[in-house]
Amino acid sequence: MKLFKFPLESLRTLRKQKERVAQQHYARALAACDAAGEQLHAADRELAAAWEQLVIEMSEGTAAAQILGRHTWCLTLETRRNELQAALDEARRAAETALQEMFVAVRDREALDRFCNRSRRAHARAAQREEQKNFDEMAVQMSGGSGLLQLTGHEI
Repeated sequence: MKLFKFPLESLRTLRKQKERVAQQHYARALAACDAAGEQLHAADRELAAAWEQLVIEMSEGTAAAQILGRHTWCLTLETRRNELQAALDEARRAAETALQEMFVAVRDREALDRFCNRSRRAHARAAQREEQKNFDEMAVQMSGGSGLLQLTGHEI
């Protein structure tokens, strides 16, 4: 009997490639989340330091124009921080989407792998039946050739 050849092997290869691409996309999305988180954390630190400096200047009796400038700077930093928070939220949504795409790719590849394995087992069973049939025929031929006629008591 022939060796097993899965007829959908090219599709299986494509599904494996699609799964690898989805894994890489998810990894990049996670890296983008980490980078956005780092930027947000840095903006939070900078904003906290600016507010603290404003409080210090107010307690020292600094000129109103300088305090107003510092307050405007704090508001600018707060706006930037909010933009970075929105970017982090978007990066998290993108990572979640990439994760779902990866799950779909894995599921599709695993389904095809299961089908391949079932086909391989069916091929092996058919090969085993064929081999057993050949052994049975050889046994009949080696036992004298008349086989069934001898069992019924009729000789030729």
